[in-house]
Amino acid sequence: MQNLLLLAYEAAAVLLPGLVLCAALYRRGGKTGRAAPPLLLLLFAIYLFGVFHVTGAGTLYDALQRGLEWNAGQVNLLPFSREADPMGYALNVVLFLPFGLLLPLLWPALDRLGRVAAGGFAFSLLIELSQLLNNRRTDVDDLLMNTLGAVLGLLLYRALAWAGQRRGRERGEACGPAPALYIAVLFAGRFLLFHELWAAGLLYGFAG
Repeated sequence: MQNLLLLAYEAAAVLLPGLVLCAALYRRGGKTGRAAPPLLLLLFAIYLFGVFHVTGAGTLYDALQRGLEWNAGQVNLLPFSREADPMGYALNVVLFLPFGLLLPLLWPALDRLGRVAAGGFAFSLLIELSQLLNNRRTDVDDLLMNTLGAVLGLLLYRALAWAGQRRGRERGEACGPAPALYIAVLFAGRFLLFHELWAAGLLYGFAG
């Protein structure tokens, strides 16, 4: 029960800022473009939450608790210089498949290989850098595999779109808040609002 409550708190820290952002932007009269399908935006938000949770993205409170010290062993900048981990590589690819699939689905203007690859790389880099705050390893191999996963997700999107004969739709039209802003707000929500040690201690106190 305590784990479920902690997970619900973490989810709220991520999802609520996204809901506030969407409500605020759409209230201004749709100046950000045509309205995005709410279920798709919610699905993307849930996916982002899942990535933050699985990767253990760092938070402000990790930095305050552990300080900003880090050692060279935490960072690997040489691609494939360590012992090969096929399972780890595969999991990193699979983790970012939905990113490459959902990004052009929500923002058709991003249906470009370079844009999705850059977006996947930037999102992965954000997570990898945040992990320096909680003593996790930052590895260039993760960046490369995550980026590959995003690209494969785009190819999957195109295959599905071609199969559904939807490739003729209009491109270049914004769909809700810009993706960089949307991701940044959800990440900031977890970074600023999620205090795992405090919440765990509070729940343990209630249970005791």
